[in-house]
Amino acid sequence: MSVLNTIEEFEDELDALVEANPEDAGLIDALIEELGADHDLLDTLSEEVPKWHYMFNPSFEIKRFEACWKTGRRIYSLKPYDEDGHLIDYRVFVGHDVHTNEYFVLTVQPRGTCYDITTDEYRSLCDRYDRLRIPSIRRFP
Repeated sequence: MSVLNTIEEFEDELDALVEANPEDAGLIDALIEELGADHDLLDTLSEEVPKWHYMFNPSFEIKRFEACWKTGRRIYSLKPYDEDGHLIDYRVFVGHDVHTNEYFVLTVQPRGTCYDITTDEYRSLCDRYDRLRIPSIRRFP
């Protein structure tokens, strides 16, 4: 059975986001809470991605973060939608340990810069993944 864990740094980022954007922070918090409670969905979360879970509340897309996969890190991007069906301005990054079937919520970042691999935020995402000692996957050429 899959489980979803959050790390302290993510919790701190979410708390800070409450101050700046309470609506999006609330959606992210609800998404993480609902995902953590839905073990059936977690068991299939990383299969056949990208995909859109439009019937989930709140709805979201999941995609591979290809730059991370190329370095051997199994990290996914969750793209939450608001109640009106619009993408919110943040992405949630989740690491997956296939050996233990654990997902780790690593960070929440603004969508405008979250895929830029030259940023400190990207390096922090990779550091968080590595600190958890999630095994690397086969690297792509």
